[in-house]
Amino acid sequence: MNSKSTKDIIICLKDVNVVYGNLAVLYDINFDVHKGDFIGICGPNGSGKTTLLKTMIGLIEPITGDVKLFGKDVKNNIPKETRFRFGYVPQITEIDRNFPALVRDVVEMGRYAKAGLVKSLTKEDKEKAMNALELVEMDYAADRPIGHLSGGQQQRVLIAQALAAEAEVLLLDEFDASLDFRMSEEIMELLDYLKFTHKITIVTVGHNLELLRAYCNRIVCINKMIAFDGEPKDSELDSAINRIFH
Repeated sequence: MNSKSTKDIIICLKDVNVVYGNLAVLYDINFDVHKGDFIGICGPNGSGKTTLLKTMIGLIEPITGDVKLFGKDVKNNIPKETRFRFGYVPQITEIDRNFPALVRDVVEMGRYAKAGLVKSLTKEDKEKAMNALELVEMDYAADRPIGHLSGGQQQRVLIAQALAAEAEVLLLDEFDASLDFRMSEEIMELLDYLKFTHKITIVTVGHNLELLRAYCNRIVCINKMIAFDGEPKDSELDSAINRIFH
């Protein structure tokens, strides 16, 4: 388990249970995310990984239990200033080639989200959007349609969108679902860079345990319940993987 100070806790789930209809999706979840964490979440299909990610930032409300963000209970009310400290990057398949939005437009949506859709973007807003594109090494594609990019490039653009909103925490849902190993590794290298150079806390759901072990400081395995939460080199991780995947 994570041994950092409780003062560093960004997200805290306590005794959380999530139900869809009559189906229990998550139960008895006790889980903290600390400032500076790079957490990899893994589990079989239908294990509740996406639900956990969304519950962590208030997109799904648990039937019982508490969710706190930066020490504040967010039940039924997430303050705007808290919401924009988190950047959620959903799972995507490759975007249709005919989708007309330019890369620049997609990233600037991160600024609109922060400033408000009814406001025009300022010069500073547009500069911050371009800075985010530079961070993910996609500024050269600013005026290309996002549908013309590869899956890995599109993933970088969506990360840039979250960075443009000045997110302190990035949560990525199965970023590697449609990527090959090398493209997935490049995304993990980017996330590692953002963690160390910009002090961004990262939580990612991933399929490739080898990559999660190589880059993350914590691995969480779930199958509706948390089967393992600890360091990548812990021998108990292999036991947990065997239990929940077989």
